[in-house]
Amino acid sequence: MDLMPVSWILDPTLQILVSSQLITLPPELKAAVDAHWDAILVRQPHYFKGPVLSVETITFSGMQWTIRARFTDYAHYLYSRFQLPSSHPHRVRVLFAAALVISQDRYLIAGVMGQETARPGWIQSIGGSPVFQDVADEVFDPIRSTNQELKEETGLSPEALRLSRKPQVLGCTVDGNGSVAIAVGYFSRLTSVELKDLIKQSWKSTAQPHARRELADIVAIPLGQSGINWMRNRRERHVRYLERMVRELQDWPV
Repeated sequence: MDLMPVSWILDPTLQILVSSQLITLPPELKAAVDAHWDAILVRQPHYFKGPVLSVETITFSGMQWTIRARFTDYAHYLYSRFQLPSSHPHRVRVLFAAALVISQDRYLIAGVMGQETARPGWIQSIGGSPVFQDVADEVFDPIRSTNQELKEETGLSPEALRLSRKPQVLGCTVDGNGSVAIAVGYFSRLTSVELKDLIKQSWKSTAQPHARRELADIVAIPLGQSGINWMRNRRERHVRYLERMVRELQDWPV
């Protein structure tokens, strides 16, 4: 686990610009990535080489933060994660949007990853890698991305959450390796118990087998230091950006 600090950028207006040109790798590195991917498929044949956004620069100008990114694929990401040092020029610095579903009683609703994901058993926010359709005119739309991930992972639309206001970008976290999680707030009028029950009922109503779901379970994390303590005391591991997000959201109006 990366032990470097996770920074928080508070900027609802931050923009993410995505180059129309995909990342290209030097031939020798590309061959190594392909060989690594082929070996993974022997063990995990359900994996697919979907798109992954990688951060290139983060700048601040004119009172606005701008992130520039470029698409690569899941094979490059996995090779980068396990084989490349953080200083390597072709290290993937992942950018994704996180749906922060906040209950009326001030809990963050998060997921426990399923067994057929890259991080089985880990606690992380609802959300995932952007797809090409999340980008229009070279601008990434985090809310479109999280709306889609919310539907895929919970079976629910934003309207089903009984939101007190429209989903909104709050800012982002940046970890020590340069990876970015865009925080999109979904502030619900429902309690944490009601939200968990709603999601579990949605799962029951679908035909998707439990083993194939992206999320194996759903949890409610208190906002603030008590939530950080809760995560650290759990048997499951958790992604570190969650600690920073529950800290920053503790005084946010619900």
